Amino acid sequence: MSQSRVFKQTAISLAILGGALFHTSSAVANAQYDPTTNSVIIEAVDVPSGKSHVNAPTFRAVLRLVASNSTDIELELADASVITTPNADRAHFDPVFGQLYLPSIDVGGTQFNAVLEVVPNANPLRFRVKGLHEQAFTGCPTFARPSENVPNACVLEGEYNQDITLTNNTTWIVSGGVFIGGDRVNSATLTIEPGTRVIGRSGLDFLYVRRNSKIHAIGTPQHPIVMTGPNEQLPGEWGGLVLAGNAPANGCAEGVAVCEQLDEALTTPYGGGNPHDNSGVVKYVSIRYAGFEVRPDEELNCFTMLGVGDGTTIDFAQCHMGADDGFEMFGGTVNLKHLVATYNDDDGFDWQIGWVGKAQHVLVVNLPDGSDAGIEADNNERNHNSLPRSLGKVSNFTLIGSGSGVDGHGIVLRRGTAANIHNTVVTGFGRSCITLDNTATFDHAGFPGNLSGSLTIENSYVNCDVNFNDRPTEPFLVSDWFNSQPGNVAGDPQLNGYLPAAGSPLLTGGAPVPNDPFFDPVNHIGAFADANDDWAKGWTVGLE
Repeated sequence: MSQSRVFKQTAISLAILGGALFHTSSAVANAQYDPTTNSVIIEAVDVPSGKSHVNAPTFRAVLRLVASNSTDIELELADASVITTPNADRAHFDPVFGQLYLPSIDVGGTQFNAVLEVVPNANPLRFRVKGLHEQAFTGCPTFARPSENVPNACVLEGEYNQDITLTNNTTWIVSGGVFIGGDRVNSATLTIEPGTRVIGRSGLDFLYVRRNSKIHAIGTPQHPIVMTGPNEQLPGEWGGLVLAGNAPANGCAEGVAVCEQLDEALTTPYGGGNPHDNSGVVKYVSIRYAGFEVRPDEELNCFTMLGVGDGTTIDFAQCHMGADDGFEMFGGTVNLKHLVATYNDDDGFDWQIGWVGKAQHVLVVNLPDGSDAGIEADNNERNHNSLPRSLGKVSNFTLIGSGSGVDGHGIVLRRGTAANIHNTVVTGFGRSCITLDNTATFDHAGFPGNLSGSLTIENSYVNCDVNFNDRPTEPFLVSDWFNSQPGNVAGDPQLNGYLPAAGSPLLTGGAPVPNDPFFDPVNHIGAFADANDDWAKGWTVGLE
C-alpha cells in the first residue's frame, strides 16, 4: 500500500476515535498533504519563544512523511522559512510541550484537524501524529452519549477511569459532576484539543480532575479551549473546573492524618505530602460564566485548585464572569503565569489553606458595578497560624477596580497569610488599594523598618481614592508598611485601559525578582511590559 493511502486511511480510522464539536478554523485549509512528495505543506505556523506568543515569528514549513503504519505516522521537518504573519488561520507550535497543532489539513479533498508531538532526540526534527480526525462531526465516541437536543454534541457524565480525548469537532456537554479518575485509584488523563468547547448547563455541572489523574488541555492563541455556560450571559451558568492534587495544605505540618483536607463545596478530599505533584497542563483555556454556591459561603469557583502541586502547568488561562472567585488555590504549591480574571462577582485571585506558590503576569479587571478584591489572601480562617503558612510570591499583577467606588479592596492580606508582592499596580478600588487584617498577619510581618521578610511589597504602584486602609488600633499603619519598602509609589500609573500608556512610569519602574528562576526577569510594573506586549489579546473575552 502506498504511503499516501496509508496516511489517508490512518486519518480516516483515527477520525472514528474522535468525538464532535464546533470548529473555529477557516474554510480554506491551513495545510495540505501532497501525495506526489509525501509531504505536508504548512502555509503558516507561529513559533513562539516559549514565554509568550506575542510577536512570535511565523514560518512556512514542509513536513515529509518518513514512517507510517496503521497506528503511527511520523513526519520530518524538510524545510522552513520565515514569512510575514498573515491575518489568517495559522498552525501553532508549542515549544514547551513540543506540540504542533494544524487547525485544518487537506488530505485528498477531506479536511482534518491534526495534533502532532515532537519525537524526542530526533535529528532532523521529527513529529509523531498524536491526534487526527475529520473536521466534520462523525458521531459520539463510546465514552459519551449523543445529546438529545443539541446538534453535533456529546454528553459527558459520571466518573471516567480510562483516558479520554475531547476533540474539537464536537460540542461536549458536562452533565452533573464529571470526574476524571477515582480518588487516588483508577487514574486517568483527560486530553482536550485546541479549539474545543465544553459546556455545562447548570451550576451543578462541573468538571473535576481527581488526585493522581491529569488534564492535558493545551489550546493556542487562535484556538483556545473554551469552557462555558449554555447562554454565555450571566455568572453561574455552570459549575466550573476543579483540579485536586497531592501537594501539602494547612495541617500537613501538624500531624494531620494522611495530610489532606476536604473541599468546602463538594467535601471531597485533596492534598498530600508531595509538593511536586503533577495534575497536568491548562494552557490557553478560557473558563466563562462558571461558579455556583453549594451552601452559604461554600462555592464552586470558576477555576478551583485543591492541593495542586508545582509539577502542574497553568499558563494563559482566563476566568470570565464567574459567580464567585476567578482563580482560587486551596493549599498546594502550584505556580501560575499569564492569567486573566475579568468581571468575576467576588475576588480575581484568591488563596488560602496553605498555598505556597508563585504567580506572574496576572490581569484582574472588576465588574463595572463592583466586584470584591483583586487579590484576597488568607492562611486559615479557623487557625490563622496553621502550617504550612500560606505564602504567595507574586509579581507583575495589574489589578483594576471598577472606579465607581462600589467594589472592595485591591489587595486583602489577612488571617495570618504571608506574601511577597513585586512589580504590581493597584488602581480604582472603592474601599482601598491595600488592607491588612488580623493579628497573626501583622505579628508575622514584623514592623516597618524591621520587617521579617514574610509580608512584603516592592516596586509597586497604588492609585485609589483611599490607598491604604489605615487603622490606628493595628500594630502598624498599612501606609507605613508600604512606604518603608523600596520602589513603591502612590500615584497615577498612567494606564490606557489595562495597558501602560506611552510615558507611563510602569514601563521602567520594576525590578527582577531575585534568585528565583520561575519569574521572567522584568523591569516593568504590571502584567504588560508595554502597549505592544498584549499577551491577553485574541484568546480571551471581555477585554475588547
